[in-house]
Amino acid sequence: MAMKKKPVTGMKDILPREMEIRDYAIGLIKDTYRRFGFTSMETPAVEHIENLSSKQGGENEKLIFKILKRGEKLKIDEAKEEIDLVDGGLRYDLTVPLSRYYSNNANELPSPFKALQMGPVWRADRPQRGRYRQFMQCDIDILGESSILAEIELILATTTLLGKLDFKQFTIRINDRRILRAMVDYAGFTAPEGADAIDYDGIFITLDKMDKIELSGVREELIGAGYGVETVDKYLELFQKITPDVEGLKTLKDTLGDFLPERSRPTSAPSLRAWRLQRKRTSRWRLIRPWYAACPTTQVRSSRSPWMSTADLWVAADGTMK
Repeated sequence: MAMKKKPVTGMKDILPREMEIRDYAIGLIKDTYRRFGFTSMETPAVEHIENLSSKQGGENEKLIFKILKRGEKLKIDEAKEEIDLVDGGLRYDLTVPLSRYYSNNANELPSPFKALQMGPVWRADRPQRGRYRQFMQCDIDILGESSILAEIELILATTTLLGKLDFKQFTIRINDRRILRAMVDYAGFTAPEGADAIDYDGIFITLDKMDKIELSGVREELIGAGYGVETVDKYLELFQKITPDVEGLKTLKDTLGDFLPERSRPTSAPSLRAWRLQRKRTSRWRLIRPWYAACPTTQVRSSRSPWMSTADLWVAADGTMK
């Protein structure tokens, strides 16, 4: 049988010139994140099918490249459904493997653990121009630290990297699931017929598709999931009313009121102005250093704090963040 020259549909060969550019970008990414104290780690390409199908991956769970059982374990005649035939699959992102990795190795890892993971992932999606079934992902995560300072450092590290890669005029969008949950409660969602509780995760997964299917598509999916028309319209009306600025935050706070948990209530405009003024009077690194010094994440500390990037990187981050 003659060899097929082209790669499998949805895959691609990488020629030396493109590989040089890719290696340069990967090296820059790793070097920048290491300056912030993130530690490289790796997980296998294959994960247990139970983990990949645990409803942590949302829509991606429909796109798993599944692996058949082998040898005596493969009993086709006795199989009643697909899950009886498979025991593994190729990872579709790096988040699910990280959860398993941390659960298995937490006792041997520092706390907090600042993870840096890069590697290929696979999704059995319909191939399109510029969209492949195998592609690289890069994740940074801070595990074992619940304060907002961890989120601040993730943003600073990422904006620093984007600045070094010469991206300009980009916007960092931040959300809080507690606020999204309060919006669901305010709208009056109740459990659909036959369900024991509101599927908050399902609602948020549908909401994540807004850029692709627009507000009308989100409305259609939520109604199709069994939620009332009036409730869905009240929920989506919030997204039409709220503007992406300080006044929008104030409107959201006034509208949701007691539905918001105390700690997640958006800060009022005067408070934001006071924070900006204080920020100008404070050195850039003071936000991070007290937390990092109390929670070292590297086994060997150099005389120079390893989280601290050079001055030009901080300028890049400060200039590109919105």
